[in-house]
Amino acid sequence: MSILDLDMMNMGNRARRAVRGLKVKISVEDPSTSLASAADTFLRMVGKRGFHDIKSCTVGVPVASTVTAGSKTNGQGDVEEKDISLADMMKDESSVGDAGITKMVARVGRWWYLRCYELTVLPNGDTSRSIFADAALLRECEKWNTSFKLLVCYAQKPTVPRRRTASV
Repeated sequence: MSILDLDMMNMGNRARRAVRGLKVKISVEDPSTSLASAADTFLRMVGKRGFHDIKSCTVGVPVASTVTAGSKTNGQGDVEEKDISLADMMKDESSVGDAGITKMVARVGRWWYLRCYELTVLPNGDTSRSIFADAALLRECEKWNTSFKLLVCYAQKPTVPRRRTASV
């Protein structure tokens, strides 16, 4: 299983406010939605259902990537974008290759977070109103090294099936 949590790690004030506001919107949209840690809830449920040998790892997926000093900029100070494949970035052993991978992973992480949590509460599905549309929030996340909590785990199925008994 791979489970992306609503909460993030190493949040600053702006990110904390944004996530809290998102939780309020989700709660207003559907009051029955649990805002507890999805990873903890799933692990607890898997354990209660009799699965064993549960192995889990929490991975921090970066929210924003940092621009390294080795990056090339154009005349206006913007980082130049090149169409480089992930395979090419992985072959590049310099800090520029690492920065490119981090940037790509952060972009995918924000896309998944938007799809999993924000899209249901955005008016008319307008993704430009995402919490990540705020450049100041992304700068803060970059400064604080904020990351999404992604739980990766597996479990062995129960060797003895649960008994179902009829009540009389």
